[in-house]
Amino acid sequence: MIKKNFIKTIEIIPSRYKIDNLFLNKVLKYSKSFDFIDLACAPMANLRISPISFAHNLIMKGIDPQKIIINISVRDKNSLALQSDILGVSGMKIKNLLLVRGDPISIGNSKKSKEVFELNTNDLISLVAKLNKGRDYSNNKMDYKPGFAIGSTLNIDLPIEKIKRNLRNREKIGSNFFITQPLYSETDFVNLCELSSISSSKILAGIFPIKNIRTLNNLNNKINGINKDNPLFKTLKKADEKDFQKLSSSYLVDLLIKYKKDLDGVHIMTAGDLKVASKLSEKI
Repeated sequence: MIKKNFIKTIEIIPSRYKIDNLFLNKVLKYSKSFDFIDLACAPMANLRISPISFAHNLIMKGIDPQKIIINISVRDKNSLALQSDILGVSGMKIKNLLLVRGDPISIGNSKKSKEVFELNTNDLISLVAKLNKGRDYSNNKMDYKPGFAIGSTLNIDLPIEKIKRNLRNREKIGSNFFITQPLYSETDFVNLCELSSISSSKILAGIFPIKNIRTLNNLNNKINGINKDNPLFKTLKKADEKDFQKLSSSYLVDLLIKYKKDLDGVHIMTAGDLKVASKLSEKI
């Protein structure tokens, strides 16, 4: 992760079922608005192209591998497959990983799939930290140290002292940058500023503008780690759906501008709408 005062990243959700050349070109076009592009791993447990394959195609289009963050989920693979993928990512000159648990299969469209979870998220962080020291999960010596930047997620909907403990624990086992779940309350931003002031790691504020009722319902009912008692949700419940995007974008941009000087950066999630993400980046 680069040493910059304020970092801007975007979450990219890979295509369904096949590589879409038009979408690749769109990612290439809008990537100039961001320091990093984060490639999600089957978010919401819906079938998508592998982020590793998608990254390969972006690199072939001219994206710098150092600009890519690959999501790795413990939901779908055992420790052998995870290590194989991670070392393959290193072979592509990609140095940034975001290690995640993965959304539960029950909320997605792959109901016949089985969750693996041989490792939990902390186990995977420790595994990658071990690879960085030249040892694999079974403690076999490798003649190679991949040098990954290790990212993990951070839930902010907790008492601040508990968030601090979680942050310190993740840093102790190997994480050196963090991305929060979507923030929707001013308290979230105040807490994040405090966390940034006590940590040497980069902690990026996750924002996710809400564009329709379906997204609002998903955030309320399917996504954990979010402060759901917030002014925006209350406003949107009374608003016309056509105004959701404008209202939520303005609300989040105002909070980001207010607290920007005390934040490390922003991670923009727009469910694939790159144009909206780019416009948000320009306003911050």
